[in-house]
Amino acid sequence: MGEAREKEFWLLRVDRRWVYLAVAIALAGPLIFRWAMPPAKIGTAEQFFEVAEKIEGGDGKLVLIAMDWGPGTQAENKPQTEMLIRHLMHRRVKFGVISCYVLAEPFLLNLPKNVAADLNEQYEGTGKTWEYGRDWVNLGYRPGWTIMVQGLAKSEDLHDYFKTDANGTDIGEIECMKNVKTIKDMPALGEFTGLVGAVQVWLQFFNRQEHRPTYLHGCTSISIPEAFIYLDSEQIAALQEGVAGAAYYGQLMTEKYVEKGLGKEPEKASSAAVAMTSLSVAHFVIIFFIAIGNFGVLWPRIRRRLGGGTAS
Repeated sequence: MGEAREKEFWLLRVDRRWVYLAVAIALAGPLIFRWAMPPAKIGTAEQFFEVAEKIEGGDGKLVLIAMDWGPGTQAENKPQTEMLIRHLMHRRVKFGVISCYVLAEPFLLNLPKNVAADLNEQYEGTGKTWEYGRDWVNLGYRPGWTIMVQGLAKSEDLHDYFKTDANGTDIGEIECMKNVKTIKDMPALGEFTGLVGAVQVWLQFFNRQEHRPTYLHGCTSISIPEAFIYLDSEQIAALQEGVAGAAYYGQLMTEKYVEKGLGKEPEKASSAAVAMTSLSVAHFVIIFFIAIGNFGVLWPRIRRRLGGGTAS
């Protein structure tokens, strides 16, 4: 081979652990420093925003948010759910969170509470506040899935059906639930999941002959093709496509609801935008190493054709 041969192939001898380290740094950097690039425009996210803008609020109305996800898909489903919760809070549309998936329990508790705390801090001193019971209710994990959804849709008295919230408080004592009696008082359902079959259960059973809520759906990237079947057939009114959809939805939210001169500007980018930036930077790094690797393979041939040596 010789010394010249060794020099020609140094790119092919780079320890792969350096590649793994570079990708790890690319992923971690934006997450640690909360750095976000402007997200790409996504038509479905814009449609989702417009549909959410038209959801009816007011006394006696409650949007139901089905958080059928857990730690395994929180990287995508959590930002999606957070954006809808933030949107509804800005619009003062009351909502309830519920899940048929037991691993969702801690997220049902913490996600709305964290969004409310963030908004309370942002609008401190303006008189705007968000609090549990008045603006949202945690209906908790409800086992049974298909049977539970069917019973919920058919119930003529949701106070009797639920009995208590996730904290054990009587449903009738929770302000935002006092005038919510049946699903006819629920103008919309936001369903977020990465589980196979979950959205189909809600689409099939969460309706009545005289009332069909507006369906909004957030899915993981791998299930986007299947979700478009329901969007194109108008079984769902709006779709968030993975974390990319949540990132653009968050930008639309910022453009409309960040009130300069009234509340304080958010000091941090949205979690969806940060996550999308992290993935984008990592992709650039991977593409760079692919290009370098291919160059290392092709360089001896290029040298031979240019007459600069052999590559035997």
